[in-house]
Amino acid sequence: MQLTDPALPWLLAILAAAVFVCLVLGLPRWHHRLARGVSRAVAALLMNSLVIMVGFLVLNNSYVFYSSWSDLFGTGPKDSSSQHGGTGTAALRTVHGTDLKWVKGNRDFALPDPGRSLQDYHVRDVASDATMQVLVQLPRGYDPASTRRYPVIIGLHGFPSVPASFTKINFLRTAESLTKQHQFARTIFVIPQINSPRQLDTECVNGPAPGDPQTDTWLSKELPPWIVRHLHVRTERQDWATLGYSFGGWCAAELTMRHPSLFSAAIVFEGYFHPLFGRDYVPLTGAQLKPYDLVAMAGHQPPPVAIWLFASQQDHLAYPTTHQFIEQAKAPLAVHAVIVPTGGHRTTIFEPYTAGSLLWLAKTLPAFRG
Repeated sequence: MQLTDPALPWLLAILAAAVFVCLVLGLPRWHHRLARGVSRAVAALLMNSLVIMVGFLVLNNSYVFYSSWSDLFGTGPKDSSSQHGGTGTAALRTVHGTDLKWVKGNRDFALPDPGRSLQDYHVRDVASDATMQVLVQLPRGYDPASTRRYPVIIGLHGFPSVPASFTKINFLRTAESLTKQHQFARTIFVIPQINSPRQLDTECVNGPAPGDPQTDTWLSKELPPWIVRHLHVRTERQDWATLGYSFGGWCAAELTMRHPSLFSAAIVFEGYFHPLFGRDYVPLTGAQLKPYDLVAMAGHQPPPVAIWLFASQQDHLAYPTTHQFIEQAKAPLAVHAVIVPTGGHRTTIFEPYTAGSLLWLAKTLPAFRG
């Protein structure tokens, strides 16, 4: 029986109920007092274990944290990597569009919490009429009084989540380690809130109705100029990349594919390539979804960007559109895909590949080389 078999929780629930009945009736009826005590203790432990397992299986069937028994126990075949579309050199091209070199407005490089590497800002999202949290991880040696400028990675969290969750995964630690080894450039990570209100799955799109969140505008039109006005950053598109996981992985791909004049590359962990709205908020349907169909874009209007992606073939959330995206990718779009045959939709599956993704970025874009 497979780990995700719907019948498995029911089977274990029936067993738990049977053990409970035995406990209530005092079965089996041992004559020796010690035997009775040990029997009841074992039965109680077994019943509690079965109840916990039922709860775990119900949650796992909903979110597919583990996709198989081998995934649960850490066994299974190795990954495979492949290149699709172009070679990645197109990511170095000049693309006409939004140009951050000409951002206007007063510069204010003062830090809200001087002396700390992780800064916490609250930035006005004018289009959505909201105030958004933006965490900024500064590289070692960053000095707001200096004129040295750094490349930028926009870090995009999952859902339901907050920017702080991005810092709990090994992205920042791995980047710092590679920097110390001179394999990765000192980089500013900007980690914005991408769901407003926090409980809403925006899928990083602009909603068409009055009052709908304008998340794509927030991330592509409002946040980048704010970064230029408040942090010492480089402003060429080859100096900017996105990195996200799950919901944030989709957002990273969407931002880079749809705004190639701002971003040259994206790192996508367990992301997908078409919006996956929840039941409570479906702002776009039918023809409104076309601008966000990255699978179609990859085949018919591929932008000159480079994408590194990771997915598991057993991840039913991410893999279907990931596979379609890979199959459709055409130059100048360059896709480096790392695929594992087993594994669910969870961070422990992809964390071992963080270093490889950042080294790929350093190889692809000179600004990120150590």
